[in-house]
Amino acid sequence: MDELKHLRGLMKEKTFKERGFTNKMRENILNEIHSKRSRSFTFNKKPTLAPFMSFLFVAVCLSLFVYFGGTQLGLIDGNNASAPFYQYEAEDRPKSLSREFKFLTKAPFEVAEVTTKTSEDSSGKIEWVTLTGEERQTIRLSFQSIDPSEELTLSQDAVEVGGAKGSYYESEGTAKVNRLIWIEGGTIKYEMEYLPGGSDVTLSKKDMIKMAESFR
Repeated sequence: MDELKHLRGLMKEKTFKERGFTNKMRENILNEIHSKRSRSFTFNKKPTLAPFMSFLFVAVCLSLFVYFGGTQLGLIDGNNASAPFYQYEAEDRPKSLSREFKFLTKAPFEVAEVTTKTSEDSSGKIEWVTLTGEERQTIRLSFQSIDPSEELTLSQDAVEVGGAKGSYYESEGTAKVNRLIWIEGGTIKYEMEYLPGGSDVTLSKKDMIKMAESFR
């Protein structure tokens, strides 16, 4: 402020005349001084915090919406994305399948075709059910009654299906295969295998266990 007062004191007409300044030159200098002073002491205070907080609030709300929406739809499950599951009705159970066996009620695709067959191994009769989707997705199921004293070796990744001991395996690469085996009550052996066929739906270990636990 003191410097401005001193500068204004020098702007007297006598000062300009003694140094050869014309009136036009004096007016130009005064205008320049006043314009610079205005720019120097004018503060444009723009609220920058409020827009940022609004943006942050919207981003958080959107993230929560996506997460909880995905969880409800079955698209997000823990650390892995899960496949959508379709309800498989009780009346869709093959009539040839023995009543002692449970059957799945959830499948990762809409079933277009069901085929059955039987075979045998050293433990006895095996009943097979194959479910096929429109994009050649396939679920192969095997059902077998076993002797409780028979010791079966489950050599793959150990898992639990509703409290029953089992093992899980999945292959690598584009032609991924998922396989889950579990023994219920020590007397019934279930095996389930999934192949994606021409679809882009792949399953995780959690997906396979979820499907196995839907058996009723």
